[in-house]
Amino acid sequence: MKKSIWLAAGVACMLLGNPAIEAQGAVRIQIGHSFTMESRPSFIMLPEQGFSVAVGSPYDIVFYDNRYYIFQDGSWYRSSKYQGPWNYIRTKNLPSRIRRHRLNDIRRYRDTEYNRRNYGNSMMDQQRSDENNRRLLDQQHRDDNRK
Repeated sequence: MKKSIWLAAGVACMLLGNPAIEAQGAVRIQIGHSFTMESRPSFIMLPEQGFSVAVGSPYDIVFYDNRYYIFQDGSWYRSSKYQGPWNYIRTKNLPSRIRRHRLNDIRRYRDTEYNRRNYGNSMMDQQRSDENNRRLLDQQHRDDNRK
């Protein structure tokens, strides 16, 4: 009997004498990434790609199917509003229309389309300017002939 009491006391000391083991669980809560935009960025449509890309923005933003996709620090984020909240999205979950293009290609497409449109506008402005100059010269020529 004495032996049983000592055995029970020894087991109790072993159980109570050991410090508690800390159990840690990893919990990841994604609240959303923060991007600061004071106003809606300007977008340019890339007709061959089927989506729009932000122009003059500090961020690489793609607009497709009423959603915004932003690429920052090697990751893609998605939102239904340009102000956010932005949620991480895996590359494999991007719409295929966006996913099939590398980011550098998207930037190149954007720049090419932007320059094409601006060059076209510059050409139109130049044509208008040339037409106005011709009208002025014609007017001056008529005025000189009347004298």
